[in-house]
Amino acid sequence: MVLATAEVTRTHTHSPTIAWMRERWRDRAQAPEVRLAAAVGWLCRTAEPVPDDLRAAVDDLAADERARAMDALPWMAVASGSGETGLHRCARKMLHPDQPDPEHCENPWAPRP
Repeated sequence: MVLATAEVTRTHTHSPTIAWMRERWRDRAQAPEVRLAAAVGWLCRTAEPVPDDLRAAVDDLAADERARAMDALPWMAVASGSGETGLHRCARKMLHPDQPDPEHCENPWAPRP
């Protein structure tokens, strides 16, 4: 529902909805899937600078199992590439644009040597 809310506001920015999504990804009492969906929705709906706590939340919440489950969403599957799930690729492009596309990536969030 959080992602659907973000999609509904795609054509008409709605500031209260953007604020609501921010509250969801910051609220540690929310389920990890809700926090992650709210973070992705917030990133897609606002041009505000990305807060450090959002970067940390996405890095923490974008676990491999969750990312593979999100690839069931057609738009997320289309976003995949370079050996990454759609979620990992979107997060890397939006939050870490300085990181190059991996040649082959088993776990894109694992520390690099």
